[in-house]
Order: sequence, then C-alpha cells, then structure tokens
Amino acid sequence: MRLYLDVLAAKMCGARTRACRVATPGDTCRRAERAHECVCSKGVLWTIALLLAPIACAADYRAGVARVDITPPAGHAMGGYSDRKQGATGIHDPLYATVLVIESGENSLALVTCDLRSFVSTRVGEIAKQKYGIRNTIISVSHTHSGPLTWEARTPWYSEAEDKMVEAIGKAKAAMFPASLEMSTGHVYLGFNRRKVVDGHATMWWRNAEKLPSHPLDPAVKVLLAKDSDGKTRAVLVNFACHPSVLGPDNLQYSADYPGAMKRYVESQIPGATCLFVQGGAGDINPYRDKEPVAGQGFQAVDEMGQALGKSVVSIAGRVRPVSGALRTVSEITEVKNRWNPNEKIAIGWTAGAFGNSLCFAALPGEPFVEHQLTFREKAECDNAMLFGYSYSAGGVWAGYLPTILAAVEGGYGADYNTTVEVGTGERLIDRAVVKLFEIRGLLKDLPNPRP
Repeated sequence: MRLYLDVLAAKMCGARTRACRVATPGDTCRRAERAHECVCSKGVLWTIALLLAPIACAADYRAGVARVDITPPAGHAMGGYSDRKQGATGIHDPLYATVLVIESGENSLALVTCDLRSFVSTRVGEIAKQKYGIRNTIISVSHTHSGPLTWEARTPWYSEAEDKMVEAIGKAKAAMFPASLEMSTGHVYLGFNRRKVVDGHATMWWRNAEKLPSHPLDPAVKVLLAKDSDGKTRAVLVNFACHPSVLGPDNLQYSADYPGAMKRYVESQIPGATCLFVQGGAGDINPYRDKEPVAGQGFQAVDEMGQALGKSVVSIAGRVRPVSGALRTVSEITEVKNRWNPNEKIAIGWTAGAFGNSLCFAALPGEPFVEHQLTFREKAECDNAMLFGYSYSAGGVWAGYLPTILAAVEGGYGADYNTTVEVGTGERLIDRAVVKLFEIRGLLKDLPNPRP
C-alpha cells in the first residue's frame, strides 16, 4: 500500500511529491494525507488518493471490546447524595465495566468505561501495561448517582473491581481484530444548565421538567464506531454531557441510570455491537427529570431518557466519516493550589490523544463545567473533539468540580462551594491539553524561524 501511494503521488504531482512527504518514515496515513493535498491537474487521480487515505489508515488499527460485571454486594454504601444514609438494598440493573482497546502502530489505549460515580486507580493501568503492554489506560465513569462509594471508602469490593477491570482489558486485548474507526455527530436535548444566573449571581435550579431553555448547554452527541474487516459494527462509543441523576436519594437499588438504558437500547438495535458511554463536561448539566421519585416514574424516566439518547445514537450511526491517522497520546500531571488553602497543592493527572487531525480527545479526572467542553472543541482544531470528563488516567487526585472562572464569580454549587481547586484550573487544563495536542500532531515548531 505504501509503495502504491508513493507511485500514485508521483503520478499526481511529479516533482512535488518530495514536498508532500513527511519526516516520519513509514507513516502511511500522514503520507497519504499530504499526497492528496498536492495541487495537480489530474482530478481523477486526486480523488483516488483522497479515497485511499482512510483505507490505508483503517488497516493500521486493531480493536477489541469486553465487558465485566462490577456490581458491589447489597449493603455497600452508595454515593451521589449526602442525605442518602442507607446502603444499597439490591440491584435494579447491573453495573458494568466495558472496555475498548485500540492499537495503532506501537501505541495502544484501553478505555475502561464504568457505571460508577467516580474511580481513582493507578493500579489498573500499571497491571495492564505489565501484563498486556497497554501504554495508556483511562478509567472513565458515567457518574451514575445510583452506584457505590468508591475511593472515599476503599472496601474489599474496590480492589475486586480493579481486578475485574484488568481482566476485561485482557479479554479485549485477546479478542482484537483489524478495525476501521468512524465518527458521527448529532444533537439531542435531554438536559439543562442547573445554574440560573440573574444579575451576575447564580442560584441552583435542580429540576426542569418543563424543559425551559438554559445556557450554556451542549446537546452534541458524539459517536465513535469500531468496525471489523467485514464492515460489521463491533463497538459503539457514545460521548454526551449530562448528569446521570434521573434517580434520586430515595432510590436504594444499584442502577446505571440513563446511560445503562441507552446502552441496552443501542445494543438491541445494532446486533453484535457493544455500546460504551463516556461522560462529557456535565459538571453543571442536569437531566430535565432530575431526581424522579422511584415510587412514581423514576425507572420509567430512566428508560425514556436512555432510549431517547439511544435513538439519537442509532440515527447518526449511519452517517459516519472515517477516522484516520496514527494514534498519538500524551499524559501529564498539573499541579494547582487548593482554592481555600493556597499552601496546599493538588496534583491532577490527565491524558490527551489524537488520531491524526480527524479525532482529538482530552480526559480530565473531575467534573468539568460544560463550557470547558465547548471551549476544547473550538480550540483543538480537529475534525472531531471529545472531552472525557470523570476520567482518571495519569495519577494524582480526583479533582472534583472544575468551574469556569466566570462561574466561580457567579457562585453556586460546584462553583463557589463544593469545589476545591483554585479558580482557573479548568481553563488551565484545557489550554495545556490543546498545546500538547498541537505538539503531538506536529503543528508547533521545535525551533523558531530564522530572522529575515
């Protein structure tokens, strides 16, 4: 394929071929991308090269998917609501860890998506690297408010969950197949911004069953498909920003909330596919029917919201564009001050990655406000950009709420109370991730241009 593209590029551009090549030898995808950027008079050959580029890149991916039940036993303390004191009485629907492993050249990523409120673990990634050679592991939780306490109460279940996540990574690795990746975007309105700002001051607006307008809000649904060599969809990754808090503190049964209902619907409509959910910048976004009483229509509301999101996913899954380019990743730990105790330092580990210029992502271990998601998408300069909130990957602590600077001034939950990091931390993390994404994509120079 590489030789064929070289010959084709030569036919298209002649002497210009040398200018189209990139410095990294053997990087077929980037060579193809440069080849179809040449200015040539033979339009047919230009089109052929453009069409071949994603095909060459698709052959460079391998993917695998696996799922494991991580539901704690009855009686375990539940997280999500401080006024819910009783442990879980049972299981309404199981909590899962669903893993997507992607290999690209010598790089690899294990995305461990969990039906949990939060999860902090370096052990999972360390073992995955030792046993399976996985270079990057991201543990991304949906933030369901009907799951267990996790890192705040390290019960025996916690280490068992870590072991099961590692097991699922191993199963996904063992079941890998040559894959193509495809991306699609849609929109659906299922939540609202729970901070109502009047005259520069925020008050909390927890429920909005009337579906009144709010701002800022991001209704975007991002869908990444992994397909095998026969074109069959094997994995569907969904990125959407809204708190999974349809169920309130009166619910004492484990439940994945609306993301679980969404996954069940998608898998019923796309046979053979495994669906994964990655939460976005949902720090200030609630579902319209927040805390629906279980004695009323609580679980019905969960199913309705999940199916509405699932229908959006299925509808756009047929309108996809190929993802191309080698996977490149970067991880860092950023140190910030405690907002209320500046002498205390807080270490926040994060990961960012890019598939060429077609898809970028950043994974932050906390609750970013939705405006950070919008800002990241605008600044990343990628065809598609996804912010993974609630995602632990590179050490450090769980950062908690990541409000915007303006939100910190306006106040409200997660903005001037129930937040710990210094003002501006969210903006700093987004900007740093964007800078590193530019670097790994070769968009920033190592040396300045010589003076004229």
